[in-house]
Amino acid sequence: LGGLSRKYAAIKQMREKGENPLILDAGDMFFSTTSINTNNLKSEKHRCETMLSGYEKIGCDGFNIGKYELLAGISYLKKMEKIYTNVPFISANIRDKKTNKLIFSPYKIIQRENLSIGVIGLANMVPDTMKSIIVDDYVKSGNEFINKLKNDVDIIVMLVNSERNTHTSMPKNFEDADFIFVSGSTHRTSPSVPQNNGGPFVYSNGKQGKYLTVIDLELKNSSSPIIDVSTHEQKIRQLNNRLKRLQRKDPNNSLEDIYAGQENILNLINRYRNDLKKADSTLAKATNRMKFGSLALNKSFKDDPTILAMVDTAIETCSTLKLKSPKSPKRLKNRNKNNRLNRPKPPKVK
Repeated sequence: LGGLSRKYAAIKQMREKGENPLILDAGDMFFSTTSINTNNLKSEKHRCETMLSGYEKIGCDGFNIGKYELLAGISYLKKMEKIYTNVPFISANIRDKKTNKLIFSPYKIIQRENLSIGVIGLANMVPDTMKSIIVDDYVKSGNEFINKLKNDVDIIVMLVNSERNTHTSMPKNFEDADFIFVSGSTHRTSPSVPQNNGGPFVYSNGKQGKYLTVIDLELKNSSSPIIDVSTHEQKIRQLNNRLKRLQRKDPNNSLEDIYAGQENILNLINRYRNDLKKADSTLAKATNRMKFGSLALNKSFKDDPTILAMVDTAIETCSTLKLKSPKSPKRLKNRNKNNRLNRPKPPKVK
């Protein structure tokens, strides 16, 4: 709940600049714990409903159903979908066991200016206790819907709730996707992490509510690959810094003169320069450019008063709704044959 007000402020700031961002969530947003029981059910549901109210105010274009969303049961989830109609629930691999049909829309096609964007939702972390649903293989289901959409949309975005150890295999598993946003891990993607040339690009948002992953996309030619500008720019900065550190030894001479006779360092310098040329050349030729940023939702964003008041009220309400754990019944200590209670009563003395 804590980051909701600042998330609203960050997106509001984008809109005030004339931007029209696409707002997506990869899942695991509903509850603060996987241990939902009679003691915290009411408070956790209130928290969830406050989050959904906030998302309605923020605006949400697609919300993937993940592990946390399922913890209070499918009936509750369906109820939330009906109440918060401006937060579209999507899931391409969760089916009703009775009807064998998908419970939610498998994807959503969103228009932004001249772009058509297909968003597909998947989950691979469904609780074992869910007996009323069938969870299809998320890779197989994902590719089925990618094949269905790829000729009708310009961009394919996957929202995937899965364990961190599956994230590195995502580009191979969903080769025809363009962007893959994952939940299920507190790991946060860094701009320096190398991505596949042309995609798909994989991003993890990190700890819930602390960061906002922002992708700026500029497309000029649909037949050209998308170039991750942020990765190349980061690489250029790193290489230039390394060369500057080597130059500090003698700012008035060339690196060749400074390290004459030191073949290992000279080879390293040549490698840095060649890598710089390649990165500069890639940026110069980039037709379709994409820039990635991870926006920290810290005090630099002024809390929106309305959302902040809603959050503060919800936190107070949640604390009052939490029931105290019932006291365990007092148990008699284990008593053996030598314990006083087990001894035969002595005969009365007359």
